[in-house]
Amino acid sequence: MIIYVDADACAVKKETVQIARKYNIEVVMVASICHITKEDGYSRYLIVDSGDQSVDMTIVNRVNKNDVVITDDYGLASMVLMKRAFCISSRGLIYNLENIDRLMMQRYIGQQIRKGGGRVKGPSKHGKEDDLHFIQGLDKLIYEAQYNPFE
Repeated sequence: MIIYVDADACAVKKETVQIARKYNIEVVMVASICHITKEDGYSRYLIVDSGDQSVDMTIVNRVNKNDVVITDDYGLASMVLMKRAFCISSRGLIYNLENIDRLMMQRYIGQQIRKGGGRVKGPSKHGKEDDLHFIQGLDKLIYEAQYNPFE
């Protein structure tokens, strides 16, 4: 199992590494050249070009069944699920085949409203409660991936 992180705007890199160390799981941070950050001493870093969807496509092309991906991008989450990998948001939302269609539809409706000149409220600022939900969710997801993997 490998944990892939959509690292361009990820608010839970430190928490991800903390949990990965606990389970001795490899972490791969994938970021565009525009978002290079200081390495954490544990993760492997893949730096890709700054083209649209470069990070997403790098993750999709590398992820394998029963790996874990951390992203807030519903489109990437949808592709990851189709590869039978596990996926979680930085707020601890575990993406699955039961909720991804609704999330994708919400994204589409928001795009249509913005395209028509309207405004859509974005997510609230990431806080400590979100970090706790993420840590609990990632723990649960790793357990699920190890003891109830995709066949």
